Amino acid sequence: MPAGEHWAIVGSSGAGKTSLLNALLGFLPYKGHLTINQQPLKSIALSDWRRHLAWLGQDPQLFHGSVRDNVALANPLLTDSQIMALLEQANISDFVTQDAQGLDRMISDQSAGVSVGQAQRFALARALAQPAKLFLLDEPTASLDAQSEQFVLASLQTAMQGASGLTVTHRLDDLDSMDKVLVMDKGLIVQQGEVSELLGRDGLLAQMLNQQQEVY
Repeated sequence: MPAGEHWAIVGSSGAGKTSLLNALLGFLPYKGHLTINQQPLKSIALSDWRRHLAWLGQDPQLFHGSVRDNVALANPLLTDSQIMALLEQANISDFVTQDAQGLDRMISDQSAGVSVGQAQRFALARALAQPAKLFLLDEPTASLDAQSEQFVLASLQTAMQGASGLTVTHRLDDLDSMDKVLVMDKGLIVQQGEVSELLGRDGLLAQMLNQQQEVY
């Protein structure tokens, strides 16, 4: 994957899309070869590798602590003004400024007290706090309403300028913005290439798009 490119991963449920991201994150063992800049991932310290990554999934992970603690998790040296700038970029700053506790507002376990959309935007602010070279995105807008989805996508588009991105998505109508598409089925990459090229073939991506159009 060349630096600066944005690739999509598509496939039916259970095809292995999330497992592939989890392997890249170092959370799953794997067989065969997985190399980062020609270096086997197994030979790289995970703490060093993860400093280059920003991850955002469809199930936002917030922990019991203040808004400040949750956003600054990857970078505890952030100042309050820097944290507020990140919250503004993620379009969630109003939630903080309208609360008397501000950044000291507590978030309970499992994101209690905030909506899914708000939790996702807090998680986005945390992801943006790390100057990542590679964004790993696992359907980050799947559980959001239309307005929250647009906020998150716009923030991600700005943050990913100059960085690489690997995005698991079910939104086949958005693939035109991607440099390449990886199509997975039963744990294997069965197609890869530019979306215009793949749609011109009789393959899984064309079948998936036809099925989605029939549903709508």
